[in-house]
Amino acid sequence: MNLVPLLAKLVLPARPGRPGGRPGPAVRPGRRTARRAVGWFIAAAVGLQAGAFLAIDVVWPGLRDPEYARRVGRLRERIAENPGRPVVLVVGSSRASMGLRPEAWEESRPARADHPDPLLFNMSLVGSGPMMELMCLRRVYADGLRPDAVVLEYWPPFLREDGPYFEPDRIDHARLSDRDRPLVREYFARPAETERLMLRDRFHPLYETRHRLMAQTLPRWQPWDKRMEMAWGMLDEWGWLAGLEEKYPPDPKARGVRLAHCGKIYRDQFQGYTIHPLAKRALRESVALARANGTKVAFAYLPEATEFRSWMPPAVEQAAQGYLATLCRELDIPLIDARLWMEDGYLVDGFHLSRQGAAEFTRKFGPAVAATFPDLRRGP
Repeated sequence: MNLVPLLAKLVLPARPGRPGGRPGPAVRPGRRTARRAVGWFIAAAVGLQAGAFLAIDVVWPGLRDPEYARRVGRLRERIAENPGRPVVLVVGSSRASMGLRPEAWEESRPARADHPDPLLFNMSLVGSGPMMELMCLRRVYADGLRPDAVVLEYWPPFLREDGPYFEPDRIDHARLSDRDRPLVREYFARPAETERLMLRDRFHPLYETRHRLMAQTLPRWQPWDKRMEMAWGMLDEWGWLAGLEEKYPPDPKARGVRLAHCGKIYRDQFQGYTIHPLAKRALRESVALARANGTKVAFAYLPEATEFRSWMPPAVEQAAQGYLATLCRELDIPLIDARLWMEDGYLVDGFHLSRQGAAEFTRKFGPAVAATFPDLRRGP
């Protein structure tokens, strides 16, 4: 709809009369009322857009990416409650998000007075590969947080970046803000197009971010295929995202259905598998960024079930393990290899831990982190 003629009629003064001095027709009161109504409507629409812009970009920037923002808020709270304890962030995908349950570490840690135990916090974002891990780390430091150590998830399936597996295509432009522009320009396939969409998101916030706003206010009003609050709706105070509630040992039939579904997906992904240069670059950049901020770094390979490992052809296994060894050697980084730690029944689909499995895993992972960083102390 072209609003220019309408605005011209509302703003420009009316002509005093027709050519030749003849008076123009009288304006009907109803027409004046209609014009005022349209004017108020336009003013209200502009005001709402401006208010939404200020709310999302100035007052409550976390509305744009609640999954990240809620974790950061809870991280600040845990740090304030635990002064003096060295902070260790675990950054990874949904496997880490659902797999690391720091509350279980809090219940079982030694709590020695002479050597403060690491404060584990789960900063993983659903869908993260190396690029989203880098995005998360950049935001953490931009927000003024200085963890003492970072554990980065290493997972071979997300190191493939060709075709449908290109990680930036999983990143919704509506969750990006100005501080993410360097990542867009460095790693996205069409950065100019993504930045254009980001600009549109900012200046049409009520429409372009409607799904995210609805997900944070009235999530049940959304169709099931549009709901996104599952990425943050079940977060606990330590950043853990509760996964599937399944007792151990699991129901073989239900687990078999999930394995059959996921097996098809990952067998296809392992066909023609290569580790992409962009994934390699992002992994190394995350390490460099952490170290530049005085943060120690380790890699973690999280648990996989026997079934999942069987989906990986020998050539893929060799390539993934070889590259991991190269990274650890060249960058002098320790590895927490937890791939075989858990019995298959705790992995509900072959690679995500159940709620019970997450607690059992974290009781092992916490001591491993403490052993990996034995001299860790809280920085200034």
